[in-house]
Amino acid sequence: MHRRLIALLPLALLSTLALARRETKLWSLQPVALPAVPAVKTVGWVRNPIDAFVLAKLEAKGLRPAPEADKRTLIRRVTFDLTGLPPTPQEIDAFLADTSPTAYEKLVDRLLASPHYGERWARHWLDVARFGESHGYEYDHVRENAWRYRDYVVGALNRDKPYDQFVREQLAGDVLPGAGPEGVIATGFLVAGPMDEAGKSAPGTLVRLRAREEELEDMIGVVGQTFLGLTTNCARCHDHKFDPISAKDYYRLKAALIGAHPGNRPVVPQEQLDLRARQAASLRNQQAEALDTLRRLEEPVRTRLLQEKSAHPAPGGPAPLLRWSFESLDGGTLRGGAQLRNGRLRLAGAGASFESAPLPVAVQEKTLETWVRLTDLNQRGGSALTLETDGGGAFDAIVLGERQRGKWFAGSEFYHRTRDLEAPQETPGELVQVAIVYHADNRIQVYRNGKPYGAAYTPDGEGASLRTYPAGKSHALFGLRHTGSGDTLSGEIEEARLYNRALTATEVAESFASAPFYVTPEALERGLSPDERTRRAALQAELERLQAQRVSVETPVQTYGVNSQRPGPTYILPRGDVQSQGELVTPGALSALTECSADFGLTTETPDGPRRLALATWVTNPKNPLTARVMVNRVWQGHFGRGIVGTPSDFGNNGEAPTHPELLDWFATAFSGPGEWSLKRLHRAILLSSTYRQSSASNPRGIALDPDNRLLWRMAPRRLEAEAIRDSMLAVSGKLNPAVGGPSFRPFTVSTFTSDFYTLLDRDTPEFNRRTLYRMIVQSARSPLLENFDCPDPSTKTARRTVTTTPLQALALMNDSFVLRQSRAFAERVAKEAGSEPSRQVAHAYTLAFGRPPTLAERTRALTHLSAHPLDSLCWALLNASEFLYAK
Repeated sequence: MHRRLIALLPLALLSTLALARRETKLWSLQPVALPAVPAVKTVGWVRNPIDAFVLAKLEAKGLRPAPEADKRTLIRRVTFDLTGLPPTPQEIDAFLADTSPTAYEKLVDRLLASPHYGERWARHWLDVARFGESHGYEYDHVRENAWRYRDYVVGALNRDKPYDQFVREQLAGDVLPGAGPEGVIATGFLVAGPMDEAGKSAPGTLVRLRAREEELEDMIGVVGQTFLGLTTNCARCHDHKFDPISAKDYYRLKAALIGAHPGNRPVVPQEQLDLRARQAASLRNQQAEALDTLRRLEEPVRTRLLQEKSAHPAPGGPAPLLRWSFESLDGGTLRGGAQLRNGRLRLAGAGASFESAPLPVAVQEKTLETWVRLTDLNQRGGSALTLETDGGGAFDAIVLGERQRGKWFAGSEFYHRTRDLEAPQETPGELVQVAIVYHADNRIQVYRNGKPYGAAYTPDGEGASLRTYPAGKSHALFGLRHTGSGDTLSGEIEEARLYNRALTATEVAESFASAPFYVTPEALERGLSPDERTRRAALQAELERLQAQRVSVETPVQTYGVNSQRPGPTYILPRGDVQSQGELVTPGALSALTECSADFGLTTETPDGPRRLALATWVTNPKNPLTARVMVNRVWQGHFGRGIVGTPSDFGNNGEAPTHPELLDWFATAFSGPGEWSLKRLHRAILLSSTYRQSSASNPRGIALDPDNRLLWRMAPRRLEAEAIRDSMLAVSGKLNPAVGGPSFRPFTVSTFTSDFYTLLDRDTPEFNRRTLYRMIVQSARSPLLENFDCPDPSTKTARRTVTTTPLQALALMNDSFVLRQSRAFAERVAKEAGSEPSRQVAHAYTLAFGRPPTLAERTRALTHLSAHPLDSLCWALLNASEFLYAK
């Protein structure tokens, strides 16, 4: 009878009953209560309540803790844990020499105060936040300003910002009362995940809706997993199968976040942006007045010098195939507002261009040459002269700023014949000659004012061969990079020439010197009187000052974060289908957390800001049992390799149960108490405990009863993460650049044609020798060395890194160019600091790599090795050793 009644119940009611049943059983949703500290037999081992909770479990199993680790092991362990770097020999010696009872306590306090603490623990947080610096998907464009969120996390941790405030800022920092730049930057958390640019810009409405729905699921998932330890995103299509999270809860969370959109935004408020716009307009007017005064000062001298040049012309330069002086159209066509004025082609505005008549003869080997004056450097991708086939399918061009601001390069279709150049930025307002020579052997050289501009290069790969432009089916184009391009050059072109051969360096210089309309700055300077030179120098200095001010004002600091938009209505979507529409919902949260109301009291008309602010307030409500538990568990995992809950982002029924639930609640209560939420105090309590100070010594009984060490009867050895391995190599080699913060270094070059394409680089420069945290993380340019050591995909929420052992790791340590370079630098450092005596070199190398001197057997083997091999081979072997890769 009972079963028949259940079978007759409506499905919705059964679902409600199932949710209620799961709710009552799920331990993590119960209120946090302060448990009593248990009594233990070995009272002398207990330094703080952590030890009592751990020891009680051990004693119940008949286990005993391992002996305390020696001081060398402790300083190496805790230094890696808090900074991700090895201790220096000097730090080790100072700690060993300090025999006071508080020596270890002082060590912990010093490391917590180090700026490298924030770098180390920011990496843990960024794993969970799925932080990346490109969009992912097929376009994978770089996020130029995403690094500011990374620096926000580092700074917040170093300042020990209260964790509840840290959470609120990442959810609603831009709308908190008194929100400043830091709050705006903090919202980078919500939008740090991948973004489907193609889907969001697709012509079809359905594709765009689906892409946006995926984006919102990512946001909901990261909020639920990071702060609450629950897989809320599993309820997108139906009620959660295992946890008390209904589909309605999911869509109420969606309603709370639906106004958050990703993108760049200024970190200053709108009123400051309006003020900057007024300042920029004033600066532009001042620039125009100063430039007009300078031209009036120079014009008489320039006119006289040009007359003299005309009367006594320099030896004629090479004869071009075609020459455009822009006195008339000469069969060409003006488009997009381009103008011919006073013998110049003036280009301004979107699409402004000039297309020549078709080429009279075919052109292959060639030289493109133009005299151009730019209005400013705030432009990218326009061309001063392009040679292209009809329709722009193939082209070679003199392009400005498309890949490097203010720099010229040889543009080509799909960048087949393009290389970025080590050359200075252009100067706005100055008339300059730019020429590109395409040799028969495919070598390309760019020139500026008759001199090489960057190094010559020979392109290779698909499409790199010298192009042929057929007669009658090709033409010159000015302003646009190619037909159909959206980027226009902003400036004036005085003259342009096309040669159907490759000019020599001498001929390019002669062409520059013989231009009848050009006066060199040096000649102009000589033609002025001493008083005029003084006035001219003052005007030039004033123009430089105004330009610098204008750049500063017109380029407000940007960050990649939440761009708030007015939310539309939110409906439950049965099975997650955007083409279906169920019940209309208002912003809210998880109804299973009965201690804090899931109803925010908002309407469907409430703007974005109050919605996210209400969510942030709900997450950090002291009665929310999840927020403190989850963060305490993450910190515990960072120190022991495994959390009290082994699934740090899943406190649901599918996650692991806590090994020490009373300890977790005791810690969560202390962490979230009034005036608390201090992460540094949390670290300190763990690090000063006897539990943490245990050695990694094993014993048969512990292995038999608790092989995974879940009861913490010893400190299990742990392999360093990929970033710590790389950083440690830099540290022991003496190459580490300790600079904190700022834009990421880019270990790749980027080619852009709709999508971004990355080619990895490995350079030995201070910028490339920064900590791995400051390496730009893009989806399509992952480091093989880091990836081999389990560095996670930045697009995923990584609650706990996997630790694998593969042959590729050994091969990378043996052969990777970075490892080999650090081995050589390590050897150079040892030779410099220890001298030429082999036994001293061996001792110093071991101390740097392992934090200890070599044993007698190690010393003997190393000296034997050095008798037949160079020092860098010994250093290479030490960097490959397990002891270097593990902290115990």
